[in-house]
Amino acid sequence: MSSVTERLDRDTADQLTASLHAVFTAAPDEPESALAELGWAEVSAADPVTATRLLFTEHGRVLARSRLLDDVVLAELASVLPPAPGKLAVLYPHPDDGSSLQRVGILLAPLQGIDEVVLPVTTGSGFTPLVVAADEVARAAVPVTGFDRGSRWLLVRNLPVPPGASTAGPDTAWADAVAAGRRALAAELIGISDAALALAVAHTTGREQYGRPIGSFQAVRHRLAESYVAIEAARSTLGAAESDGASWSAALAKRAAGQAQAVTLRAVVQVFGAMGLTAEGPVHRYVTRGAALDALLGGHQSLTEELGTALLGGADLDPVVAVEADE
Repeated sequence: MSSVTERLDRDTADQLTASLHAVFTAAPDEPESALAELGWAEVSAADPVTATRLLFTEHGRVLARSRLLDDVVLAELASVLPPAPGKLAVLYPHPDDGSSLQRVGILLAPLQGIDEVVLPVTTGSGFTPLVVAADEVARAAVPVTGFDRGSRWLLVRNLPVPPGASTAGPDTAWADAVAAGRRALAAELIGISDAALALAVAHTTGREQYGRPIGSFQAVRHRLAESYVAIEAARSTLGAAESDGASWSAALAKRAAGQAQAVTLRAVVQVFGAMGLTAEGPVHRYVTRGAALDALLGGHQSLTEELGTALLGGADLDPVVAVEADE
């Protein structure tokens, strides 16, 4: 764990994690009031990096459905956005290509109580934030149905940019916001993977076949061990990205966390057998939420291609870990 994430001592972090678990369990959709009562603003001010990691790891572990990710993205855009008349939300581009001003994107929740929506539009050199009235966006929004039925996401199609909409800030502003969002999503995906792996360990420890726990069989142990390694690798990559703060390292952290959830959830479904494929059990909720969050702001497969293309194109990217050779 990097020194950046050690500003809150372990006991304090554990206590905060327990408190966050209670908050998200009681109010998975709108935890803002409970977080305020918990004094989360003070925690975040004292150590914003650790606070964000703890918040979103537990958000993922509990499968909460709030729009807290919007707060992370908007915090990065605060210096370039015009004064807001009220509450803001974010429209996340999906697919993440910004190919048209006829916007297609994802809202994390319905727009009740939201005054304006921030969305990225393409410019000559990238993206720039655009502020649109929430009513305009709401008319183009429909509930996302299908894979993750437990989400509150809305799909926005064919949203024309209104003549009165205002753009704000340089192109780099949206890139910084995406980087912050990817780090938060990486933590959330790690939380989902942690919780799913814990379910699998409990299941394989307590369930027996041929007179012995199924977790004692080598094939099962190896699949769960591979999952654990993938999760811890993602956790370390996120720690490096938090220290680095760069857009490329945030993409790498999101890619590693998305890969970890894919590896873990495949293993979890397998060790649960038929129970892992039914809606009666808990596993499907982690599978669907993990896949949905992986796709948001770039899935692990698309990010792998994006990073690989950049490296092959000669991008000057700093190493995540520097190894010093012995003299």
